[in-house]
Order: sequence, then structure tokens, then C-alpha cells
Amino acid sequence: MNIYIYTFGCKVNQVESEHLLGRAAENGLVVVSEASSADAVIINSCAVTERAVNKMLSLLRKIKKDRPEVFALVTGCAADLLTEKLKKSGTDIVVTNAGKKDAVEYLLEKRDFYSSIETRTVLDIGYTPMKSRTRAFVKIQDGCDSFCSYCIIPMLRGKPVSKPEEDVVNEVTRLVEEGHKEIVPVGIHIGKYGQDNGSSLALLLEKLVAIEGDFRIRLTSVELNELDDRLEELFRNDKICRHLHIPLQSGSSGILKKMNRHYTAEEYIEKVSAFKHKINGLTVGADVITGFPGETDAHFEECINTICSSGVDFLHVFQYSDREGTAASTMKDKIKGAVKKERAEKLRILGDRLKSEAADRCVGKSLRVLAQKGGMGITDNYFDVRMPDGCEPNRFYTMNITGRREDCVLYGDE
Repeated sequence: MNIYIYTFGCKVNQVESEHLLGRAAENGLVVVSEASSADAVIINSCAVTERAVNKMLSLLRKIKKDRPEVFALVTGCAADLLTEKLKKSGTDIVVTNAGKKDAVEYLLEKRDFYSSIETRTVLDIGYTPMKSRTRAFVKIQDGCDSFCSYCIIPMLRGKPVSKPEEDVVNEVTRLVEEGHKEIVPVGIHIGKYGQDNGSSLALLLEKLVAIEGDFRIRLTSVELNELDDRLEELFRNDKICRHLHIPLQSGSSGILKKMNRHYTAEEYIEKVSAFKHKINGLTVGADVITGFPGETDAHFEECINTICSSGVDFLHVFQYSDREGTAASTMKDKIKGAVKKERAEKLRILGDRLKSEAADRCVGKSLRVLAQKGGMGITDNYFDVRMPDGCEPNRFYTMNITGRREDCVLYGDE
């Protein structure tokens, strides 16, 4: 049987899909690179936004319309959220998140799996071979109990659970020995790592940077209130990439309170700007949601001011969408779609400007770049680089950055 896996959403889904690819091969299935030659497909879904769900449903309908004989299994967050709707949309098998690790076996057995997310543990996904020889993702955590008023993830992924430190260290050691140069610890909320086992993200990272080898660690997203002195100090270590995603969501303290975010705009500005001042060359990314219920023009202007004052370099902009079952979905004063779209476009333009300014600050500096395939590389502070001829993939080079393209890709020489 030929199989193809579609992946929607976060990096956790990406590493879980890599795990499923390995399970498929172990079970004698042929993993194909083109969906058109597949006898069966697994759709690893996302349900964070309405748009993500709609894209997945559109894909499912197209598969069943064009090739009705193809066997379709849907797993991931949408499987927990829309079980009945998926069955009515032509899904042959639905496997909720709790059974995702065994989705290939359920496919072969042609049976569904429904179970509470609380039955799963992060240990379900251990060492996972990676297709890329450069970057490797390691799942260290799952779940979230923050219950931001707009977010459905706690209901779909369950409470936070952490993989034991020893298991993570062993996985990373093995990946480094296999030649991977960049390790990315991933989870639904990695800042909550260790709250269930007496550890912490900082403690784990201290053990990871002690592993011998020529590699670096790239963190993904850490909440503002989880940035402590110990974690900040780790960014002075050469093995930690000088880039961090610190979600903002709104730059208005009033809207942040309605979002149940537990910090103010002023606190965000103070902490992020201080963090950047301490760590030379650090770049910061942030998520921002436009059109949250009750967001006025004044709130939006506050958001722009907060972004500009904090020193954020990369913006990821989302338009608010109701997620049934969340507190925000019952709030009044919903924002019209046209207004959300207009505000999102303004923020994207601002984001382009901020990224350009950050790229300009790289020019004239020497940066350590990890070469990748296709003549490209990536700096530790998250800029793409056009590599000189002759650079070998999966090797570090010290590059003198001499300029940048309009799309913020840097270039230079050794």
C-alpha cells in the first residue's frame, strides 16, 4: 500500500507526522512523495483557527471527489473537535489525538479510535528519525492549561505533560551523533516544561548545552511570564540561537485582560526591550491577533505602539475567529470581517518594515550560518542567507554579511 501524509499546523504536528512516516515504513507501507500515487492518506489536522479547519475539510472533499477509492484517515486536533462532521465529510477513519501515535495501525486495521486526550502521554513519541540531516525536532512536552479566552487547544491537547529530562537528553545526543546541527525542542507550550515533574525548561536546556558536539539549539515560543533570569542567561551560551518567539496577541492592556493573558502591554515592552538589550543581536518574533471582540480603533493603535516600542522584529498576524467552547466565542461586540482584514494588512505592512530594519542591522556583521540545501543557509537569529558557491550543506560557516535582498535574504562572504 502506498501512503501519503498531509500535515497542517504547528511544529508538534510536524514531528508527529515524521513519527507516523517511520511507523508506516516499519509496517511495510510505501511512503510516496506525491499524493496522486497514494492508496491511502493520513491528514494530520489543526483546529487552532477556523481557516485551518476549512483548509483541511476542503482538501478532504477534493481527495474524495477526485479519487473516491483513496482511503482517508484524519487525526490531530480537528479529529477531536469535529469527529461527527468528519465522518459525514467522507473520512474513512477518525483517530483522535490520544491515539495519533498508532494511526498507521488503525489505518491498516480500518478502525476508528476515540478517546479522551487525558489518556495520552508525551512519551508516546520518542526518538524520531528526521528526513532533514540539518534540523531535527524533538518533542519535549504536550498540552496547555493556560486557557487564553480565544484558544481551544487546552480542550484538544489536554493538560501539560513533560518528557523526562533523561529521555530528551538521550534523544538529542543521538541526533547530534547522527550529524544534525540544529536541534529544535517542540511542544504545545514548551515554557510549561517540567511543571509536572519538578524540572523546568531552563534546567533541561542546561543539560542539553552540555552535550558534546558542534550543534545549536533553537527555541520556539516562550511566554513573557516564563522568561526568567536563568533562561535569559542561557541565551549567552553559543549553543542557544539568538532568536525567540514571545507571543504578544494584543498590544492593548484592556484586550490582553479579556484574552486572559496575565500581563500588560507595558510589561511586554519593558521585558522584551530589556531582554534584547542584554543579548546582543537577539531577534524576537511575536504573534498578534486582530479583531478580538471589543477591539476598538484606539485598542488597535495601542497595539501598534506596543509593537514598535518593544523591539519586536518578526510579526505573525492572525485574524480572530470564534472557536466554539472558548470564553471569547460568547463575548459581545464582534468585529466585522472587513475591519479585521484591514487591521491585519496594516500589521503585515508593519511587520515587513520591522523585519527589513532587523535585516539591515545584520549588514556589516559576522554571523555564524548553518548551510542548507539549495545554496541557502540560516543565521542563529533567524535570517535566511544566500551562501557563496562551494559551501557544503549541514556545516557552519562564519559569514561577513555585506548586504541583503529586498525580501530580507542576507548575503556575504566567508
